[in-house]
Amino acid sequence: MVFTYESVNDALNAHHPQLSGYWSVLGWDDNVATVTYMLEATGEDVTVTVDRNGVVTAPDVLIAEMDEIQRLDDAWLNRG
Repeated sequence: MVFTYESVNDALNAHHPQLSGYWSVLGWDDNVATVTYMLEATGEDVTVTVDRNGVVTAPDVLIAEMDEIQRLDDAWLNRG
């Protein structure tokens, strides 16, 4: 995969839909894209990586937070 804003965001979205919208810093070198998120619960910065094969590695605590955001989004959309 060639790293671009779009290709990294697409890989993040494929891993979890909320990952493509909540990051604070995005960058890459020749081998890996690095994406930084701030956890809402603690304010701690955590890092996600995307390799050249599009494989996303994310901490479980971040995925749990993204799952909760998705749950709330789904509840809002299905409130009717």
